[in-house]
Amino acid sequence: MEIKELKALYKFLVETDIVELEIEGEKGKVRIKRAVARALESLPAAAHRQSPVTEAKIEGPEAKKDDIRIMTSPMVGTFYRSSAPDAQAFVEVGSIIKSGQALCIIEAMKLMNEVESEFSGKIVSILVENGQPVEYGEPLFHIEASK
Repeated sequence: MEIKELKALYKFLVETDIVELEIEGEKGKVRIKRAVARALESLPAAAHRQSPVTEAKIEGPEAKKDDIRIMTSPMVGTFYRSSAPDAQAFVEVGSIIKSGQALCIIEAMKLMNEVESEFSGKIVSILVENGQPVEYGEPLFHIEASK
């Protein structure tokens, strides 16, 4: 496949909810798979394409208000809930947080990067397991923003 065709496929995937695509033609075979498929299944379609903070309505028991926001990963790396294996997690479900407070660490290329909240509120859900690889824009937390 030519680069022009690959760019068109990428654009198509970004604009849809498709998480895996395989195409075979005369010039070869291409398979594209999103790594964030697990987290995307529970979110509204519009939230898949937005980052690092988006607004969305969450359905189910955690949907108390319309001001649920999604904190997404600012980079590719490994997600950690605490600063060390034996340390307490930065936040838990139900934790009240302030703007600028550390929520987690993303390790990228042996560097530990703290991810800070951009607003105050309450952690409604944590979408990633400790030690799990994450992609740029992958949803990490649902946060009920304070007014």
